[in-house]
Amino acid sequence: MTRRGSETRMVAGVDEAGRGPGAGPVVAAAVVLGAFVPDGLADSKRLSP
Repeated sequence: MTRRGSETRMVAGVDEAGRGPGAGPVVAAAVVLGAFVPDGLADSKRLSP
């Protein structure tokens, strides 16, 4: 994803946990990283090719 009017690349990650509105609370979180991505950061749910 890129910011409007910029060539700066950003990476966004979103996740949720919970049972849903019918069975209990839900917690959602989002993180947006700029050009710097910490070493060791990986998507644990990445699909295999």
